[in-house]
Amino acid sequence: MTNQSRSQTYSRTRERLALISTATSLAGGVLFVTTGMARALNHKLLRRRPTRTERVRYQTALSIGSWVSGLPLAYYSGFVIEKRFGLSNQTRGSWAADQIKAESMSLPVQIALVEGMQWTMRRWPRHWWLVISGAAIPLTSLLMFLFPVLIAPRFNRYEPLKDLDLSKRLSALAERSDLSVAEILQMDMSRRTSKANAFFAGIGKSKRIVVSDTMLDMFTHEEIETVVAHEAGHQVNRDLWRNIAASSLLTLAVAGATDFAGRRILTARPGLVGTSDLGDPRAIAVIGISFGIAGTLLTPLQLAHSRWIERRTDKFALDLTRNGEAYASALEKLAEANLADPDPPRWVTLLMHSHPPITERVAAARRHAASAGSTG
Repeated sequence: MTNQSRSQTYSRTRERLALISTATSLAGGVLFVTTGMARALNHKLLRRRPTRTERVRYQTALSIGSWVSGLPLAYYSGFVIEKRFGLSNQTRGSWAADQIKAESMSLPVQIALVEGMQWTMRRWPRHWWLVISGAAIPLTSLLMFLFPVLIAPRFNRYEPLKDLDLSKRLSALAERSDLSVAEILQMDMSRRTSKANAFFAGIGKSKRIVVSDTMLDMFTHEEIETVVAHEAGHQVNRDLWRNIAASSLLTLAVAGATDFAGRRILTARPGLVGTSDLGDPRAIAVIGISFGIAGTLLTPLQLAHSRWIERRTDKFALDLTRNGEAYASALEKLAEANLADPDPPRWVTLLMHSHPPITERVAAARRHAASAGSTG
C-alpha cells in the first residue's frame, strides 16, 4: 500500500468513526430519554426539590455514564486504529490512564458549567441563553490561560528547546512578528504518537511556542520556522479571539435553538423526564440532546470560518518567511507524518475539516515561491 493510499484509508476510517460517534451519541441520548431510563434515574437520584449534593451526584452519574458508553468506540478509534496504522506509541494501559485522567480533570469543570447554566436558567428563564453566550467568552479565555499551566503538563513533559540554533531562529521570528513569548519549549509527543505538531499555547504572559520532539526529528530548521510562522500568524491576527468570538456566536445560536426546542418538548411531554421546567435538573438530558443536534447542524459554518482563517494565515507565513518551498515541504511532511489525506472529497472538507486540503495549501506555497523568485 502506497503512503497516499494509507493516508486516504486512514482518513476515511477516522471520518467514518467520527460520524458514527456523533450519530451514536445523539441516538443514545434520544433512547435514554424516550425509553424512560432518564425518568427512572431522575426518580431515583433527585427529590422534588433536589439539594446541591443531589444535583452534583446526578450530574456525575450522567457524565460518567456518557463517558463509559462512549469508551468502546473511543478505544477503537483512539487506540486500535492508531496502532493499526503505526501512529500510536502507547500501550493499552497508558491509553486507559490518559482516558481516566482526562475524565477526572474534566468532570469537575462539566459539573460547574452545568450547575452554572441551570442556575442561570432559573434566574433568567426567558433570557438564559443570552446570558450564557455572553459568559462563554471570559470562560473560554480563562481555560485558554490555564491550559498550558495546569492541564497540558499533566499529559506531556515540556522543557526548554534544546536546539539553541533553532531556539534563536524562532525567537527572531517572534520578534519580526512583534510577538512576545514567555518560552520556547519542546514536548515529548513521541510518548504517545509519531505524529508531528508545533503550536502557540496560552494567552498573555503564559504565551509560549511549543515544538514536538517528533517534528524536531523529521523537519529541517527552515521547515519548522515556516510552521511556527503560520502559528505566529494566528497570534498576530488575533485569531484566538476571533475563534472565541465565533464560538460564542455558535453558543448563542445553539443555546437559542435549545431554548426553543427544549421548552416545546417539555411542555408537550412533561412526563418524558418528569418536569416541564427547563431549569429543573431533570431536564439536563433533554438539554444535552438539543445542544448536540443544534451544534452538529451548525458546525459546518464554524468550519468554513476556520478554513478562511487558515488560508489567510498561510499567506502570512509565506510573506513573513519568503520561503514557499520550505513551507510546501513542511506541509507535505506533516501530511505524511499524520497520515492526512492531501486531497479529500469536497463534501468531507465542507462538513468535517477545519483546514483546506493539503494539495491546495502546497500549491499556494509553491506559487508564492515562484512569484518571489520571479521578482527577486
